[in-house]
Amino acid sequence: MMWTQLLRFGIIGLLATFVHMVIGFLLIQSGWQPLVANTLAFATAFLVSFIGHLRFSFANQDVGAASALRRFLVVALIGFGCNQAILVVLLSWGMISDTIALWISTGCAAILTFILSRIWAFRTRREPDTEAFPFPPDINLTDQ
Repeated sequence: MMWTQLLRFGIIGLLATFVHMVIGFLLIQSGWQPLVANTLAFATAFLVSFIGHLRFSFANQDVGAASALRRFLVVALIGFGCNQAILVVLLSWGMISDTIALWISTGCAAILTFILSRIWAFRTRREPDTEAFPFPPDINLTDQ
């Protein structure tokens, strides 16, 4: 199941990246400042990404949309920060091309974003009375 989620996550990620690039390109070509255009493009791509992951990548998870939205925003911002930090380090080394550095930093951020999305942002809801790590009922932990 994880491989299916990973594939679906990749498809939605590619779609969100495409949306980000097209909107950013169109806004910049229309005379918008690049940082403003990029911010609006990121916000739009974030929404595409969130809805796609909620309804497609992690559709089999029982998760509340409002809590997943808040968590995924944190995940997306962490992913963006990770991407930028790795990119800065790789570029400062000067040993690889800018494009290769971008591919590596984006790939690392995508892996981190998938892991955080799977285990936190879109995690399945637990019943309030269940324990985080329940033991099978036949295991007695008190009489050992």
